[in-house]
Amino acid sequence: MISLSEGEEALDELISSLTTDSDMNEAQTRFHIIDKILFDCLNWDRQASQVEKSEDGTFSDYELGKPRIAILEAKREGRTFEIPAGLPKNLVTDLKSLIRISNEASDAIKQAHQYCSQRGVPLAIVSNGHQYIIFLASRQDGISIFDGKAVVFTSLAHLKENFHIAWQILSPAGVKEKNIYRYLTLGKSTVPNKLSSKLTNYPTIRYTSELQSTLRQLSELFLQDIIESSEIEKRFFSECYCESGALSKYALLSKNILEARYASLFKIDEPTPHISPIKEKRGVNLSPDILSEAITRRPIVLLGDVGVGKTSFVKNLMYNSAQEEFKNAIYIYIDLGSKAALTDDLKTYVLNEIESQLLKVYEIDVNSYKFIKGIYASEIHRFSTGLWGAKRESDPALYETKLFEMLEIETKQKDQHLKRSINAYSKSTQRQIIISLDNADQRDYDIQQGAFIISQELAKDWSATVFISVRPQTFFKSKRSGALSAYPHKVFTISPPRIDTVIQKRLIFALGMAEGNIPIETMNYVKINAGNLAMFLKALVSSLSENSELYEFLSNITGGNIRSAIEFVTGFIGSPNIDAEKIIRIMGEEGRYRIPLHEFTKSALLGDYSHYNPDTSIAMNIFDVSSADTGEHFIVPILIAFLNTQGRHRDNDGFCSSSTLTEELQNHGYTAEQISNALRRCTNKKLIETSQRITFEEDANGALIGDMPESFRITTIGAYHLKRWIGTFTYLDAMVFDTPILDQEINDQLKEDVNSLAIDARYKRASTFKNYLTTQWTALSNRPNYWDFIEAVNEASNSFENVKKAVNTNGR
Repeated sequence: MISLSEGEEALDELISSLTTDSDMNEAQTRFHIIDKILFDCLNWDRQASQVEKSEDGTFSDYELGKPRIAILEAKREGRTFEIPAGLPKNLVTDLKSLIRISNEASDAIKQAHQYCSQRGVPLAIVSNGHQYIIFLASRQDGISIFDGKAVVFTSLAHLKENFHIAWQILSPAGVKEKNIYRYLTLGKSTVPNKLSSKLTNYPTIRYTSELQSTLRQLSELFLQDIIESSEIEKRFFSECYCESGALSKYALLSKNILEARYASLFKIDEPTPHISPIKEKRGVNLSPDILSEAITRRPIVLLGDVGVGKTSFVKNLMYNSAQEEFKNAIYIYIDLGSKAALTDDLKTYVLNEIESQLLKVYEIDVNSYKFIKGIYASEIHRFSTGLWGAKRESDPALYETKLFEMLEIETKQKDQHLKRSINAYSKSTQRQIIISLDNADQRDYDIQQGAFIISQELAKDWSATVFISVRPQTFFKSKRSGALSAYPHKVFTISPPRIDTVIQKRLIFALGMAEGNIPIETMNYVKINAGNLAMFLKALVSSLSENSELYEFLSNITGGNIRSAIEFVTGFIGSPNIDAEKIIRIMGEEGRYRIPLHEFTKSALLGDYSHYNPDTSIAMNIFDVSSADTGEHFIVPILIAFLNTQGRHRDNDGFCSSSTLTEELQNHGYTAEQISNALRRCTNKKLIETSQRITFEEDANGALIGDMPESFRITTIGAYHLKRWIGTFTYLDAMVFDTPILDQEINDQLKEDVNSLAIDARYKRASTFKNYLTTQWTALSNRPNYWDFIEAVNEASNSFENVKKAVNTNGR
């Protein structure tokens, strides 16, 4: 690392060493001058730069940065660039003048622009060693490259005179800060407003009808809330539990990626616990692996993504597979999710819960005088033979007072008193202690960190078998921050069960309650209103059994998150975008109704809104852009397609390094900024996942920030966007309102009748949008060979044909 002043001193030395009558060839010019300017004066890292980089039969002289952010095209010393007279003090001139007045400069500028355009590099530099021309080779402000301007240093002396400016725009830090834009452009990129800006009161919630509202409430009750009822929970887990790890036959990803769900959490060169999937076998209670981990007095860590079934696994142990062990144990279940949401002191909450459950479940009052006297019998005996023991006969009142004071001191430390109490009861009754700290993954990082530390203490000092559920990213961060200095020998991963099996069992169970076949004492008052829900549930169950596309949708778009899948089904039942009255009416008249895929899709895309809202929808707009570059409409599909393609760029677990991914996208003309933006958006919408399972935070301006992880891989959510949604009518109909249209004529066409939700207006808009995207794709000069937008559109053509038939029918 060198500073500005050190770079200026190095430039002085270079100028002094050069002779005025030299005529170096290109290789000598690069070695003796340009190398020194870049690496000794401007602080570029040789290790992060490449020379003579070959792509498509062409060789660039210098590619600077990783990822590459500038390309320098070198010429020999003798090829002088003629500079237009009257170069202003701000060092800026227009490219057209440079190209017109100097053939040497013109050839070099066009060559540098070609390399940058092909390789997705925004900044171009042309130099003969002494003269430097710097210009933007990629623009998003609607101005042609050759209509732009350039910063020019006419000689090394001129460069030295203005070295502070050269440092600001040409050093790695200056390029990353985009200072060159301040010199060469008048403002930010001019991305047109989205069509949603023309809507009245966007985003608008669609209010539910009385029937839809009732269905939503009942579906939430029977599919989500009721299973937390103690009177129904045991039966629910007996009838609805599904073993983890079963691979879905509907998944759009390869089997090896699905099996490697928790791969690459740690670097190969760092010490890690052994990561082992939970093995669930019929007739086996607690597996030997779990038992051996408990014996070592370490918490049993259940590692799993949000919603994969960590809670269900432990509760199934309690109710089914390890029922006898739990029945003969002192079992404390502590919910750190909703029930602990208002607490600031996690340790106090855990201790209070243990105390409360000992009393309610086991009738152990740790604060009763009789119980305390039994627990501290040895201390009482010692007290009676000590100093105050002599007062037992002569002054019994004083003796009792001092004894109370001694016992008060012993019980004042709540954690020690509870530990002693539960251990004493455990020994006297020959019952083991099992404690489950559940739903910590629903809380923030600090709470999860605290929960893990508490679990270690309970396992080690309380001689308890402790289950603790954590997210992969929390475990990853905790290990690095020191909280896992005594990390477990083993970590047990929980993979999701088959979504289709879960949904089927849950719907049938809910249907049984809605029809009154599963008695619920506390829910008698809703039975009168549950008939419509039962009708809707029957339509769902039969539709799912008859249409595999629906299960494929649920299995992929939820990414294995059981909680999300249940929430989606619940929301679908009461969705204001679904005609529940029609479904129930047809079910009543004909006894069956087949729910089409597009109704599922519409509910997923829109939620409770009239139009797509990127902040609330589970879907991502893969056509959105951050700059006025029509090619950027396809950066996300290309990114996902590359991750989905088999090849040497992926490891055995499906991960591709960030550098390889960035280089591939740069080869298709995308800039480092566009790539970073796409990667962050895709990660936060779960179309891809990082090796460390991180997501990105927003800064004050709404930009996604955070260090770029080592690698990425596609998820089932990303695969569904790419393989199923991208060209369909329903998806394009939703995304047209959220995509900046970079063709003014098309933009004007789409604004016509913009507020209409009539099917003919929607068909016209979606068709226009599809044609616009097709035109932009065709104009893309460097399309990949592993994915084709036209092919994706053609595969989904039937979705447009079906809507066209509906338009024609309505028209007649």
